[in-house]
Amino acid sequence: GKHHRIPVYYDESVGPDLARIAETNNCSVDDVIKAHTEQTYRVYAMGFAPGFAYLGEVNEKIRTPRLDNPRKRITAGSVAIAESQTAVYPSSSPGGWNIIGRTSTQLYDPSSGTISPLNVGDEVEFYSVSKEQFVDDGGDTEALS
Repeated sequence: GKHHRIPVYYDESVGPDLARIAETNNCSVDDVIKAHTEQTYRVYAMGFAPGFAYLGEVNEKIRTPRLDNPRKRITAGSVAIAESQTAVYPSSSPGGWNIIGRTSTQLYDPSSGTISPLNVGDEVEFYSVSKEQFVDDGGDTEALS
């Protein structure tokens, strides 16, 4: 499979569950970010929505159960954790995963000729970017404070 590097802006303004994941796992927000970015994930499956890739497995230090009550709308590009997996919401949709950040990388573009740049067996690496870089790369600033 291919190797993909995905930039993520990790911040509570776009990752409303970031602090709670840290608290739940008795670590700091920086520890959550470090654990999420220090490894490479394999695309296990595609599903739920076009372009939604189930990636695993996250470091056990940051494994967190799904939300008890799913949100009605998760913004496209939201990076999330549920149990031992991580994913990026490729389009806005309801969802019950814990949101820790957001990427400017588009993972669903039906006009491109392929549903997603990610495929089963590919590898994904996340890396942290600043708010400025996120905005410069076209990141969705609507929810930013």
